[in-house]
Amino acid sequence: MEVAAIIVNYRTPDATIGAVAALLDDIDRLGDAVIVVVDNDSRDGSSEKLKAAFQTPRWHSRVTVVDSGHNGGFGYGVNVGFKHVIAAHGQPRYFYVLNPDAETEPGVLDRLLEFMASHPDAGLLGNVVKNAAGDEMRGLRFPSLLGELEAKACLGLLSRLLYGQKMIMNIVDSGEVDWVSGVSMMFRSEALSKAGYFDERFFLYFEETDLARRIRESGWKVYFVSSASVDHVGGLSTGFADTTARMPKYWFDSRRRYFVKHHGRLYAAVADAAWICGHAIFKAKIGLLRRDGRIRPKVGRDFIRYSLANLLKPAPEAEQNRGLASH
Repeated sequence: MEVAAIIVNYRTPDATIGAVAALLDDIDRLGDAVIVVVDNDSRDGSSEKLKAAFQTPRWHSRVTVVDSGHNGGFGYGVNVGFKHVIAAHGQPRYFYVLNPDAETEPGVLDRLLEFMASHPDAGLLGNVVKNAAGDEMRGLRFPSLLGELEAKACLGLLSRLLYGQKMIMNIVDSGEVDWVSGVSMMFRSEALSKAGYFDERFFLYFEETDLARRIRESGWKVYFVSSASVDHVGGLSTGFADTTARMPKYWFDSRRRYFVKHHGRLYAAVADAAWICGHAIFKAKIGLLRRDGRIRPKVGRDFIRYSLANLLKPAPEAEQNRGLASH
């Protein structure tokens, strides 16, 4: 099999059907390809609705709905899809992972496959991700101490000084990057076999950053492909885009797990200090300028409390059944 596409659904069946519909022409054109929709224990009728929808002739028997059994998080749901494909069809050459609240532009799979063919060292590809406002997510750098400071401070002079540390890379053409958005990812199966699947101890967020790092450490490269694009709503099943709500605990857990896993507890503590300093700079800036900084409620206080409470603890484990399942 050439390509197996995986979409994880959690209580967004209509959006998931839209994502599959946008991708179906690409899948049909390839021929030797399937789509697997994993319902992450929605318990709201999503699974039944999806199974009924994809039984109609429109889908050409290309789409299978699989129940995950419980909501173990985004990475867990994708892993369920990986394992189902291999058990049912054997190992495909490539896996394509797409968020349920994202719709591919025509020809995305063709362009990603062309890039894979011309770059045999590529283990993971990402592409342009556009949000509703027209902003684009492209290549990304791994989180770092100075990157945390720059991202939170949002101060022009500091950003210019730390330009090479910014998480969001100012990349226009296709090229090698540290990691790519989890909204749309194509994996070479060989790279996954060597690096392993998603770490299910991340419930949500930072799981794709962790996997990209492991893919690079196993000898493969990660690329951003500028010719392929998807439109992304963002946070449809999680509500994460609602900046009037407090930062959820799963984000703190995943962030800490990433830093402790890859850099150790001391580095994680210093990264926390960099985040807090950056946040303080930003608060001071908007206070002096009397501007609305769109800060989440009590985010600084929540961050400090979490950091102090977990300072000497190992990386947190993912909790189950939090009611969330996709970016």
